[in-house]
Amino acid sequence: MRLFYIILNSIHRSLCILLGIVFILSAITKAFSLKTFGGEVMLYLEIYFNGWLSNYSIHVAGLVCLAELTTGIFYLLPKFSRYANLAGLAALSFFVYLTGDNYFNPSVAGRIESCGCFGELIHFTPLQSFIKSYVLWVIALICMVGGKNR
Repeated sequence: MRLFYIILNSIHRSLCILLGIVFILSAITKAFSLKTFGGEVMLYLEIYFNGWLSNYSIHVAGLVCLAELTTGIFYLLPKFSRYANLAGLAALSFFVYLTGDNYFNPSVAGRIESCGCFGELIHFTPLQSFIKSYVLWVIALICMVGGKNR
């Protein structure tokens, strides 16, 4: 029975490390092309938030990168697992909603074709972006439920 818990703990920790690495890589690749990512953010702000923050799209993009980097680092440090789980699940819930709405319910202007998830490094279609966000959300949920939340 003890071996079973050791294996579950190892799987849980591996998933948290995977999620941390994904968040960090996502933040770094977006930060390298912050102006391009700011353009993607502006598209989302104009379509989904009536453009009321469009003038600040580069600032919003920078804050997203900073939040993702911080969340990724927190996932790698077990001491901050509670904060990482809350921030990661909240961010991924928002991304699942946004990418799902973009794919299943496109605006009058059409679907946004590039999510900018990993900056210019990897381009996802709207469906791939939704699936990626949903899979990461499930992993974050497993980390939240399976963690001890010290």
